[in-house]
Amino acid sequence: MPAQFHITHPEKVLDRASGMTKQDLADYYFAVAGHMLPHVADRPLSVVRCPEGSDRPCFFQKHVGRGLPEGVDSIAVPNRKTGKREEFLTLSSAEGLVGLAQMGVLEVHPWGSRNEALDWPDRIVFDLDPDAAIPFPVLAETARALQKRLEEFNLASFLKSTGGKGLHVVAPVEPEHEWGTIKKFAHAPVLEMEARQPDLYITRASKSERRNRIFLDYLRNDREATSVAPLSPRARSGAPVAMPLAWTELKSGEMPVYRVADFGDWRKRLARDPWKEMLKVKQRLNAQALRTAEDKMRRR
Repeated sequence: MPAQFHITHPEKVLDRASGMTKQDLADYYFAVAGHMLPHVADRPLSVVRCPEGSDRPCFFQKHVGRGLPEGVDSIAVPNRKTGKREEFLTLSSAEGLVGLAQMGVLEVHPWGSRNEALDWPDRIVFDLDPDAAIPFPVLAETARALQKRLEEFNLASFLKSTGGKGLHVVAPVEPEHEWGTIKKFAHAPVLEMEARQPDLYITRASKSERRNRIFLDYLRNDREATSVAPLSPRARSGAPVAMPLAWTELKSGEMPVYRVADFGDWRKRLARDPWKEMLKVKQRLNAQALRTAEDKMRRR
Protein backbone atom coordinates (compact mmCIF):
# COMPACT_ATOMS: atom_id res chain seq x y z
CA MET A 1 0.00 0.00 0.00
CA PRO A 2 1.41 3.46 -0.86
CA ALA A 3 2.99 5.28 2.05
CA GLN A 4 0.77 8.34 1.53
CA PHE A 5 -2.25 6.32 2.70
CA HIS A 6 -1.76 6.84 6.41
CA ILE A 7 -3.38 4.57 9.00
CA THR A 8 -3.43 5.54 12.67
CA HIS A 9 -2.87 2.77 15.23
CA PRO A 10 -2.01 0.24 12.48
CA GLU A 11 -1.19 -2.40 15.08
CA LYS A 12 -4.72 -2.44 16.55
CA VAL A 13 -6.20 -5.95 16.25
CA LEU A 14 -9.64 -5.92 14.60
CA ASP A 15 -10.16 -9.68 14.58
CA ARG A 16 -8.75 -11.63 17.48
CA ALA A 17 -9.41 -15.04 15.96
CA SER A 18 -7.08 -14.42 13.00
CA GLY A 19 -4.95 -11.62 14.46
CA MET A 20 -5.94 -9.28 11.61
CA THR A 21 -4.77 -5.75 12.37
CA LYS A 22 -6.00 -2.42 11.10
CA GLN A 23 -2.97 -2.30 8.81
CA ASP A 24 -3.76 -5.77 7.48
CA LEU A 25 -7.29 -4.62 6.68
CA ALA A 26 -6.02 -1.49 4.90
CA ASP A 27 -3.53 -3.54 2.88
CA TYR A 28 -6.31 -5.97 1.94
CA TYR A 29 -8.71 -3.24 0.78
CA PHE A 30 -5.96 -1.69 -1.32
CA ALA A 31 -5.02 -5.04 -2.85
CA VAL A 32 -8.58 -5.92 -3.90
CA ALA A 33 -9.60 -2.40 -4.91
CA GLY A 34 -9.45 -3.09 -8.64
CA HIS A 35 -11.96 -5.92 -8.26
CA MET A 36 -14.13 -4.45 -5.51
CA LEU A 37 -14.50 -0.84 -6.69
CA PRO A 38 -16.54 -1.60 -9.82
CA HIS A 39 -19.27 -2.91 -7.52
CA VAL A 40 -19.14 -0.27 -4.76
CA ALA A 41 -17.82 2.96 -6.28
CA ASP A 42 -20.21 5.86 -6.79
CA ARG A 43 -23.02 4.19 -4.86
CA PRO A 44 -24.47 5.08 -1.46
CA LEU A 45 -23.00 2.78 1.16
CA SER A 46 -23.94 1.33 4.51
CA VAL A 47 -20.96 0.06 6.48
CA VAL A 48 -20.40 -1.96 9.63
CA ARG A 49 -17.81 -0.30 11.84
CA CYS A 50 -15.95 -2.23 14.52
CA PRO A 51 -13.44 0.31 15.86
CA GLU A 52 -12.51 -1.95 18.78
CA GLY A 53 -12.64 -5.20 16.85
CA SER A 54 -15.27 -7.69 15.72
CA ASP A 55 -15.65 -9.17 19.21
CA ARG A 56 -16.67 -5.78 20.62
CA PRO A 57 -19.82 -3.79 19.83
CA CYS A 58 -20.06 -2.90 16.13
CA PHE A 59 -22.56 -0.58 14.46
CA PHE A 60 -24.06 0.22 11.07
CA GLN A 61 -23.42 3.62 9.60
CA LYS A 62 -24.88 5.08 6.41
CA HIS A 63 -24.86 8.80 7.10
CA VAL A 64 -21.77 10.95 7.01
CA GLY A 65 -20.22 11.77 10.37
CA ARG A 66 -17.43 14.08 11.40
CA GLY A 67 -13.84 13.72 10.33
CA LEU A 68 -14.11 11.45 7.30
CA PRO A 69 -10.79 10.06 6.06
CA GLU A 70 -9.45 11.12 2.68
CA GLY A 71 -11.25 9.41 -0.16
CA VAL A 72 -14.49 8.79 1.77
CA ASP A 73 -17.10 11.19 0.41
CA SER A 74 -20.80 11.95 0.67
CA ILE A 75 -23.81 11.87 -1.62
CA ALA A 76 -27.01 13.80 -0.92
CA VAL A 77 -29.95 11.39 -0.91
CA PRO A 78 -33.54 12.71 -0.67
CA ASN A 79 -35.46 10.97 2.09
CA ARG A 80 -38.25 9.01 0.40
CA LYS A 81 -40.82 10.10 2.99
CA THR A 82 -39.90 13.71 3.76
CA GLY A 83 -37.84 14.68 0.72
CA LYS A 84 -35.17 16.09 3.03
CA ARG A 85 -31.68 15.54 1.67
CA GLU A 86 -29.48 13.33 3.82
CA GLU A 87 -25.74 12.86 3.37
CA PHE A 88 -24.84 9.20 2.77
CA LEU A 89 -21.39 7.66 2.63
CA THR A 90 -19.88 6.98 -0.78
CA LEU A 91 -16.45 6.57 -2.34
CA SER A 92 -14.84 6.19 -5.73
CA SER A 93 -11.20 5.22 -5.23
CA ALA A 94 -8.74 2.84 -3.60
CA GLU A 95 -7.93 5.67 -1.22
CA GLY A 96 -11.57 5.60 -0.13
CA LEU A 97 -11.42 1.88 0.62
CA VAL A 98 -8.28 2.42 2.69
CA GLY A 99 -10.18 5.20 4.43
CA LEU A 100 -12.81 2.65 5.43
CA ALA A 101 -10.06 0.64 7.13
CA GLN A 102 -9.07 3.78 8.99
CA MET A 103 -12.70 3.94 10.21
CA GLY A 104 -12.58 0.29 11.33
CA VAL A 105 -15.07 -0.79 8.65
CA LEU A 106 -15.35 -4.56 8.47
CA GLU A 107 -18.34 -4.72 6.11
CA VAL A 108 -19.25 -2.71 3.01
CA HIS A 109 -22.86 -2.80 1.77
CA PRO A 110 -23.62 -0.82 -1.43
CA TRP A 111 -26.97 0.17 -2.85
CA GLY A 112 -28.21 -1.57 -5.98
CA SER A 113 -28.19 1.77 -7.80
CA ARG A 114 -25.59 4.40 -8.59
CA ASN A 115 -25.31 7.95 -7.28
CA GLU A 116 -26.40 9.51 -10.58
CA ALA A 117 -29.53 7.32 -10.77
CA LEU A 118 -30.59 6.56 -7.21
CA ASP A 119 -34.10 5.49 -8.13
CA TRP A 120 -33.07 3.31 -11.09
CA PRO A 121 -31.38 0.11 -9.89
CA ASP A 122 -28.89 -1.77 -12.06
CA ARG A 123 -28.72 -4.96 -9.99
CA ILE A 124 -31.35 -7.54 -9.02
CA VAL A 125 -30.23 -9.31 -5.85
CA PHE A 126 -31.46 -12.55 -4.32
CA ASP A 127 -30.18 -13.59 -0.89
CA LEU A 128 -30.45 -17.32 -0.27
CA ASP A 129 -30.40 -17.57 3.52
CA PRO A 130 -30.54 -21.17 4.79
CA ASP A 131 -31.43 -22.46 8.20
CA ALA A 132 -28.40 -24.04 9.88
CA ALA A 133 -29.87 -27.50 9.27
CA ILE A 134 -29.78 -27.10 5.47
CA PRO A 135 -26.77 -28.90 3.91
CA PHE A 136 -24.70 -26.99 1.38
CA PRO A 137 -25.60 -29.22 -1.62
CA VAL A 138 -29.27 -28.30 -1.11
CA LEU A 139 -28.38 -24.61 -1.00
CA ALA A 140 -26.21 -25.03 -4.10
CA GLU A 141 -29.08 -26.66 -5.99
CA THR A 142 -31.33 -23.79 -4.96
CA ALA A 143 -28.89 -21.29 -6.45
CA ARG A 144 -28.78 -23.28 -9.69
CA ALA A 145 -32.58 -23.45 -9.81
CA LEU A 146 -32.80 -19.69 -9.43
CA GLN A 147 -30.15 -19.22 -12.12
CA LYS A 148 -32.27 -21.30 -14.51
CA ARG A 149 -35.41 -19.31 -13.73
CA LEU A 150 -33.60 -16.06 -14.45
CA GLU A 151 -32.39 -17.52 -17.74
CA GLU A 152 -36.06 -17.96 -18.66
CA PHE A 153 -36.20 -14.15 -18.60
CA ASN A 154 -32.98 -13.97 -20.67
CA LEU A 155 -31.04 -12.76 -17.65
CA ALA A 156 -27.51 -13.97 -16.91
CA SER A 157 -26.73 -14.06 -13.20
CA PHE A 158 -23.66 -14.16 -11.00
CA LEU A 159 -22.91 -15.90 -7.73
CA LYS A 160 -21.13 -15.06 -4.51
CA SER A 161 -20.86 -16.39 -1.01
CA THR A 162 -21.97 -14.01 1.73
CA GLY A 163 -19.06 -14.77 4.03
CA GLY A 164 -21.55 -16.66 6.18
CA LYS A 165 -23.84 -19.58 5.45
CA GLY A 166 -25.69 -18.04 2.51
CA LEU A 167 -25.31 -17.29 -1.18
CA HIS A 168 -26.24 -14.29 -3.30
CA VAL A 169 -27.47 -14.56 -6.89
CA VAL A 170 -27.16 -11.23 -8.72
CA ALA A 171 -28.43 -10.24 -12.17
CA PRO A 172 -27.14 -6.95 -13.60
CA VAL A 173 -29.66 -4.95 -15.65
CA GLU A 174 -29.74 -1.68 -17.48
CA PRO A 175 -31.12 1.02 -15.11
CA GLU A 176 -34.45 1.47 -16.90
CA HIS A 177 -36.98 0.61 -14.17
CA GLU A 178 -37.72 2.05 -10.76
CA TRP A 179 -37.36 0.14 -7.52
CA GLY A 180 -41.00 -0.93 -7.29
CA THR A 181 -40.87 -2.62 -10.68
CA ILE A 182 -37.62 -4.41 -9.89
CA LYS A 183 -38.89 -5.63 -6.53
CA LYS A 184 -42.13 -6.89 -8.07
CA PHE A 185 -40.19 -8.74 -10.76
CA ALA A 186 -37.80 -10.29 -8.22
CA HIS A 187 -40.76 -11.62 -6.27
CA ALA A 188 -41.97 -13.78 -9.17
CA PRO A 189 -39.25 -16.45 -9.48
CA VAL A 190 -38.93 -17.00 -5.74
CA LEU A 191 -42.70 -17.24 -5.29
CA GLU A 192 -42.75 -19.91 -7.98
CA MET A 193 -39.99 -21.84 -6.20
CA GLU A 194 -41.84 -21.54 -2.88
CA ALA A 195 -45.09 -22.76 -4.45
CA ARG A 196 -43.36 -25.84 -5.84
CA GLN A 197 -41.48 -26.73 -2.64
CA PRO A 198 -43.17 -25.02 0.32
CA ASP A 199 -41.50 -27.35 2.81
CA LEU A 200 -38.06 -26.17 1.66
CA TYR A 201 -38.51 -22.55 0.63
CA ILE A 202 -40.03 -19.49 2.23
CA THR A 203 -40.30 -15.95 0.89
CA ARG A 204 -41.71 -14.33 4.02
CA ALA A 205 -39.33 -12.61 6.41
CA SER A 206 -40.71 -14.24 9.57
CA LYS A 207 -37.83 -15.99 11.33
CA SER A 208 -40.20 -18.25 13.22
CA GLU A 209 -41.16 -19.97 9.93
CA ARG A 210 -37.64 -20.53 8.61
CA ARG A 211 -36.79 -23.70 10.49
CA ASN A 212 -35.39 -26.32 8.07
CA ARG A 213 -36.03 -23.96 5.16
CA ILE A 214 -34.19 -21.56 2.89
CA PHE A 215 -35.37 -17.95 3.01
CA LEU A 216 -35.50 -16.68 -0.58
CA ASP A 217 -34.96 -13.03 0.20
CA TYR A 218 -35.95 -10.76 -2.68
CA LEU A 219 -36.45 -7.77 -0.38
CA ARG A 220 -32.93 -6.45 -1.09
CA ASN A 221 -34.46 -4.92 -4.20
CA ASP A 222 -35.71 -1.75 -2.57
CA ARG A 223 -34.46 1.79 -2.15
CA GLU A 224 -31.94 2.00 0.73
CA ALA A 225 -31.79 -1.80 0.96
CA THR A 226 -28.25 -3.08 0.57
CA SER A 227 -26.31 -6.31 0.22
CA VAL A 228 -22.74 -7.09 1.17
CA ALA A 229 -20.21 -6.21 -1.51
CA PRO A 230 -18.11 -8.82 -3.29
CA LEU A 231 -14.76 -9.20 -1.51
CA SER A 232 -16.00 -7.36 1.57
CA PRO A 233 -14.91 -8.82 4.91
CA ARG A 234 -17.59 -9.69 7.42
CA ALA A 235 -17.64 -8.59 11.05
CA ARG A 236 -17.43 -12.16 12.28
CA SER A 237 -14.79 -14.26 13.97
CA GLY A 238 -11.98 -14.94 11.51
CA ALA A 239 -12.96 -12.04 9.21
CA PRO A 240 -14.40 -14.20 6.40
CA VAL A 241 -14.90 -12.65 2.97
CA ALA A 242 -17.96 -12.47 0.70
CA MET A 243 -16.43 -14.13 -2.34
CA PRO A 244 -17.43 -14.01 -6.02
CA LEU A 245 -17.81 -17.61 -7.15
CA ALA A 246 -17.92 -19.41 -10.46
CA TRP A 247 -21.07 -21.49 -10.85
CA THR A 248 -18.89 -24.60 -11.15
CA GLU A 249 -17.68 -24.05 -7.57
CA LEU A 250 -21.07 -25.20 -6.32
CA LYS A 251 -19.95 -28.74 -7.12
CA SER A 252 -17.46 -28.71 -4.24
CA GLY A 253 -20.03 -30.06 -1.80
CA GLU A 254 -19.28 -27.48 0.89
CA MET A 255 -19.31 -23.72 1.24
CA PRO A 256 -16.01 -22.21 0.06
CA VAL A 257 -14.46 -20.16 2.87
CA TYR A 258 -11.97 -17.33 2.39
CA ARG A 259 -10.55 -15.01 5.03
CA VAL A 260 -8.67 -11.74 4.99
CA ALA A 261 -5.84 -13.29 7.00
CA ASP A 262 -5.41 -15.99 4.32
CA PHE A 263 -5.36 -13.52 1.43
CA GLY A 264 -1.84 -14.54 0.44
CA ASP A 265 -3.12 -18.08 -0.16
CA TRP A 266 -6.02 -17.10 -2.41
CA ARG A 267 -4.90 -13.83 -3.94
CA LYS A 268 -4.18 -15.52 -7.26
CA ARG A 269 -7.88 -16.25 -7.77
CA LEU A 270 -8.40 -12.55 -8.43
CA ALA A 271 -6.86 -13.17 -11.85
CA ARG A 272 -9.93 -15.26 -12.72
CA ASP A 273 -12.55 -13.16 -10.95
CA PRO A 274 -15.92 -14.49 -12.22
CA TRP A 275 -17.57 -11.13 -11.53
CA LYS A 276 -15.31 -9.41 -14.05
CA GLU A 277 -17.70 -10.68 -16.73
CA MET A 278 -20.58 -8.89 -14.99
CA LEU A 279 -19.08 -5.57 -16.04
CA LYS A 280 -19.40 -6.60 -19.70
CA VAL A 281 -23.00 -7.79 -19.54
CA LYS A 282 -25.57 -5.45 -21.04
CA GLN A 283 -29.01 -6.95 -20.52
CA ARG A 284 -32.45 -5.45 -20.24
CA LEU A 285 -35.46 -6.35 -18.20
CA ASN A 286 -37.84 -5.83 -21.08
CA ALA A 287 -41.61 -5.61 -21.23
CA GLN A 288 -41.95 -9.25 -22.24
CA ALA A 289 -39.97 -10.38 -19.18
CA LEU A 290 -42.15 -8.25 -16.91
CA ARG A 291 -45.33 -9.68 -18.47
CA THR A 292 -44.00 -13.22 -18.10
CA ALA A 293 -43.23 -12.59 -14.44
CA GLU A 294 -46.76 -11.29 -13.86
CA ASP A 295 -48.23 -14.31 -15.62
CA LYS A 296 -46.18 -16.67 -13.44
CA MET A 297 -47.43 -14.93 -10.31
CA ARG A 298 -51.05 -15.19 -11.45
CA ARG A 299 -50.67 -18.93 -12.19
CA ARG A 300 -48.91 -19.90 -8.98
